[in-house]
Amino acid sequence: MNSALSKVSNLKVNRVSKIAITLSSSTFFLYALAQAPIFKNIVSGAFSCSN
Repeated sequence: MNSALSKVSNLKVNRVSKIAITLSSSTFFLYALAQAPIFKNIVSGAFSCSN
């Protein structure tokens, strides 16, 4: 019984940590994209073309 309970708790911890890692890495990736001058040029070009 105790081993089954620990397996379930480990599974929950693994799932939460995977979600946290995914969120933090995607946030960092988006931040790095925003800092890149190429990405800024693409965005400014897209907005200038639409105007």
